[in-house]
Amino acid sequence: MMLLNNEYSKLLLYLENLLDQNIDSTSKKPKIVESKPSENLNKNVIDKTRRIIEECQEIYSDIPLAYDSGISSSKGFDIKKFENLMKSKLIDEYKRLQSYERPYISVSELYSCLRSNYYNRKRYSINVDDKFNFTYLYLIQKVGNEIHELVQNLYDFTEVEKTIVSEKFKVKGRADALKNEYLYEIKSIDPLKFKNKYDMNHYYQALIYAYILNSEYNYNIKYVTILYVLRNLKKVYPFDLPINDKIAKSFLNRAILLRNSLDKNIVPDPIGSSEEQCKFCLFKKYCDKDEIKDPKLIKKEKEGHPSKSVFLIS
Repeated sequence: MMLLNNEYSKLLLYLENLLDQNIDSTSKKPKIVESKPSENLNKNVIDKTRRIIEECQEIYSDIPLAYDSGISSSKGFDIKKFENLMKSKLIDEYKRLQSYERPYISVSELYSCLRSNYYNRKRYSINVDDKFNFTYLYLIQKVGNEIHELVQNLYDFTEVEKTIVSEKFKVKGRADALKNEYLYEIKSIDPLKFKNKYDMNHYYQALIYAYILNSEYNYNIKYVTILYVLRNLKKVYPFDLPINDKIAKSFLNRAILLRNSLDKNIVPDPIGSSEEQCKFCLFKKYCDKDEIKDPKLIKKEKEGHPSKSVFLIS
């Protein structure tokens, strides 16, 4: 209400200044000028404005202001119900994916813990509610899908949503877009979390796609471009990166290890794991009981990874 009073006060001051312009200010002593029609008109405007202000103040005095309370609440929209609905959607999708056999290893499984992927594919029991504590993941996924489609439809890519299957490694994935010598991965990201760097896993994903396309589809991909679209929709950050066949093949070899483990029902070593993944892994209770067969292999495999350096935008 204080803001309204300030604005109306400014308006009154402005109108009164207009009225004062009818007074001769050239003489040192105030000079009374005869009232003119325009002066009377200005006085009428000021009087009407004052009446309007008084009426508005009476009208707005009963309206609750947003900053009157520090806590947002509503009886018309149940936030808890909304969050539960989102969790239900996430759980339903997870159960759907678990309901059928997947003959191919997904590309995303290659740059995460093989042991965790084994447990997941073998349907080891977990508390699904714990898997989806962050229910707003559902909204993030939907927003990400819309951003993908917008960029794909707007830019002049030659191919979008390119399904890629490697019969040699039994791996399957989908590249977001292709054009000439470039393969594109489109990612939406929280502006507060973007640090002008690209995620190494996103780079690995694109490298695997590029390698399969070049070696099994006769493409000539020379670069991968990772596009980060801020979720506030104010900026897009592209990273052009070179392909690296050695890195790509090292990840594809994991697919062979995982497939052999699944076929023989042998729990693989946690190759590709990280402290962060282990900390929040829902299969940790199983992993703690299963021994590590070849610690040297895990160490060697980790040492063979590219360093986690980043390429800044050029």
